[in-house]
Amino acid sequence: MMLWKKSQKNDLEIRRATPADARGIINCMQSVMDEKVYLVSEYYLLTERGEQERLKNPDELTLICLNGSMVIGVLTLQRGLYKKNRHTANLGIAIRSGYRHMKIGTRLILEALKWAKKEGIKKVNLEVFSTNVNAIKAYRKIGFEYEGVRKHQFIIDNKYVDDVLMTFFTDTLNEN
Repeated sequence: MMLWKKSQKNDLEIRRATPADARGIINCMQSVMDEKVYLVSEYYLLTERGEQERLKNPDELTLICLNGSMVIGVLTLQRGLYKKNRHTANLGIAIRSGYRHMKIGTRLILEALKWAKKEGIKKVNLEVFSTNVNAIKAYRKIGFEYEGVRKHQFIIDNKYVDDVLMTFFTDTLNEN
């Protein structure tokens, strides 16, 4: 199932991940983690086998963006586990250095929001470092709203960084 194909300088494709994509996902995520400025974790915790198993969970969506055979973007949407929060999901996204500012993240998020709405998810949440101004701007443009801030939640390069909480209500999704 191909969601997006772009034929210009790069041959980019967005699609749902399969267990065969596990190694590429881990490599992409670790590449972003190695930068130590966009993600909380510094090491990808799942093994290739663990990632393959995670990808089989029907309550989660993982989308990838490929440049040829290389995974350059990963989006995960994890639905709430309990009856009380099954209407919510948490979004995580990582785009490799060199591929940012190309609307890849926006396309991944819009596809994930469509899936969420179709699956009955009413509220999609994310967390972003306050220092990631470009991501916050992109989320706002898509329609995410500020929900809160956890002050001084992280220390990055010996400086306090706030955790910005944002949310999107899928009933506002314009699917044109």
